[in-house]
Amino acid sequence: MPELYTLDECLDLYADAFCIGRQRECLFLSLWGRDTALQELLARLTLPAADNGLDTLHLCQGDTRHPMVFGDMDRYSRRSARLRQTRFGTLVHVWLFDQRCITPDRANLHSIVVLDDEEGSCPVDDQLWPHVRELCPLPLLDHWQAPVMTLLHAQQAVLPASFSQGPIQACEISLDENDLALRLSGMIRAGVLTPEP
Repeated sequence: MPELYTLDECLDLYADAFCIGRQRECLFLSLWGRDTALQELLARLTLPAADNGLDTLHLCQGDTRHPMVFGDMDRYSRRSARLRQTRFGTLVHVWLFDQRCITPDRANLHSIVVLDDEEGSCPVDDQLWPHVRELCPLPLLDHWQAPVMTLLHAQQAVLPASFSQGPIQACEISLDENDLALRLSGMIRAGVLTPEP
């Protein structure tokens, strides 16, 4: 059973999975609760502080608190599902996530990938590689995966979220086209990257 976190700002809601980025920003949040409590929280995230709005949530479990910052709510997408009837009444499950999880920011070559962190899933680099190939404006061959991913990790162009909870994890991909082109051409000249596997 997943660990549940409460929210300081709304004790009627519970989080079972979330990912926090390097700037403490929300990358992904999975919440459970009654519809009215969820709707109130989502509305408060869109309001300015002067109107009882929120820009930070605190996810808590015992003495552990994780601040999660929200910026412009237009950056976030939301999906929800309603459970018919439970012992506690009708519950709603809401997923709130940065839109870059679905649509990469191609102009800035930035993407967020939410990964299945269950045991037995394929290695992280294997899950990230299709996203790197899709985001990269340079052509990448499949058999280049290992050296290119090693390069991206070394450059911190691929970084895991600063904190993940639940059966998921998130990675942020940020590419620098000019630097990457220079390094890839050097790896081609050195024979590290070849046209054939």
